[in-house]
Amino acid sequence: MAVAACLVGVVSLMQAVPAARAETVRYSDHDALGGMRTDFVREVWLPEIAKQSNDAITVRDYFGGTLLGPKEVLKGLGDGIVKLAYIYPGHHPDQLIAHSIFPLLPRGPARFENMVWFYRQLYERVPAFREELARANWEPLMLTAGLPGAFAATYPAKSMKDLQGKKWRASGNWPLRYLGNVGATPVSIPWDDLYISLQTGTVEGVYTNYDGIHMAKLDEVASNILLSKALWFATPMVHGANKPWFDALPAEQQDAIRAASQEAERRFAEVYDQTFEKIRADQIAAGYSVVELTDEDVALWENAEKLPELQQTWVTEAEAAGLKNAAEVMEQVRAIHAEAMQRP
Repeated sequence: MAVAACLVGVVSLMQAVPAARAETVRYSDHDALGGMRTDFVREVWLPEIAKQSNDAITVRDYFGGTLLGPKEVLKGLGDGIVKLAYIYPGHHPDQLIAHSIFPLLPRGPARFENMVWFYRQLYERVPAFREELARANWEPLMLTAGLPGAFAATYPAKSMKDLQGKKWRASGNWPLRYLGNVGATPVSIPWDDLYISLQTGTVEGVYTNYDGIHMAKLDEVASNILLSKALWFATPMVHGANKPWFDALPAEQQDAIRAASQEAERRFAEVYDQTFEKIRADQIAAGYSVVELTDEDVALWENAEKLPELQQTWVTEAEAAGLKNAAEVMEQVRAIHAEAMQRP
C-alpha cells in the first residue's frame, strides 16, 4: 500500500508540472526581403532557431517595417512588442552611443570571419556595448554586416581623386566628413530620395554599402563603381531578443538560440563573399564600370593624418552625450581593431 501511495503521489506531481510548451514568437525587420541580409535571416537564422530548439521556439517574421520601423525598433523590442528584431545602431546614436564609434574605423578586415570576431570581442571585453543594449532591454544574438562601402558615380570615376569638386551623398556625420576630406562636396539626402537625386544631378555620387547600392538599383543611374574590401561598412547589424523574455527562457532554450546564432554567423561568411562576387559580376555584365580602388585610394579615404583628430572629436561628443568613459572605450576599440587587422 505504501508503494502504491508513493506511485500515486509521483503521478500526481507529474500531472501538476506541465511540460515546456512550444512557443511561436514574432520577429520584426524594417528592411524588405530580397537583400543579402534579410533573405539570410529568413532562410537560415530563423529556421536554425527552430532546429536547434527542436521546434520549442518557432518564429513568424515581419519584414519591410510592417510592425516596427527603423526608429521604433529599439524601444519596440525593449517593450516586448516583439520578441526578436533587427536593429541598425546607426539609427539610434543618442541611445547607443558606444555603437556610434564604428564609422571612426574607416579601414577594416576584408573577411567577415574577422569582422564578427572583432564585434564579438567588443561585446566580451568592452562593457559599454552590452550595457547600453541591456538598458534598452536588448539581448544581442546574431551579428552580421553589410558589404564593404562602395562609391557609385553618375560620371566617369576611376580613382578617389575623381570625387574632388563633385556633390556626394553619404549617411551619417563621419562618412560625410570623409567625403569632405577627399575634396568632395558632402550632401545629406534622405535614402528614399536618392535615386531621383542621382538621376536629376542633385548629387553626382553616393557612398554606402555595396549591397545597398545594388538592391536599391542606384547603379542604374550611377553606374561608375569604385570599391575595395578594405573599406568595410563597419557598423554591425544586430539581431537580438527582448532581454526579459530571453532571460526567462529555460537554459536549454537560451543555449539553443545562441547555438543557432553562432551557426548562422559561421554560414554568413560564405554568403557575404558570394554576394559580393555576384553583384560585381552582374554589374560588369550590365556594362557598368567597376574599378578596384588602389592602396593609395584607400589611404586617401582613411586619411591617417586627420583620423586621430576625428576620433578625438568623437570622444568629446560621446562624453557630452553621456558616455563618460568614451576615451577608454576608444582606446579599447582601437586595440581590438588592431588585433582584428592582424588576423589572417
